[in-house]
Amino acid sequence: MKVAFRDEGPSYEIGYVKDISKGGMYVRTEVPVEKDIYILASLDAEEFGKVIWTQGRVVRKAGSGMAIVFTRIDEKGLNTLLSHWGI
Repeated sequence: MKVAFRDEGPSYEIGYVKDISKGGMYVRTEVPVEKDIYILASLDAEEFGKVIWTQGRVVRKAGSGMAIVFTRIDEKGLNTLLSHWGI
């Protein structure tokens, strides 16, 4: 699933969700954000024609991605998505 995200800057970067749960997600991207930085992200849930907004903190940065723990989320949207995927 495609995700657009940004930190304190005005421009969004693009990544892809590789793993997701109620508590957070791992995003594969060429431009991972540094650890302990807060981000705003929009998940492109195409199968529902919906964008799910999230806020989170980067807890791990890898060369090709980052792990994010959610601090705020569209809970109904995320629950619908996780249920659809059987998670």
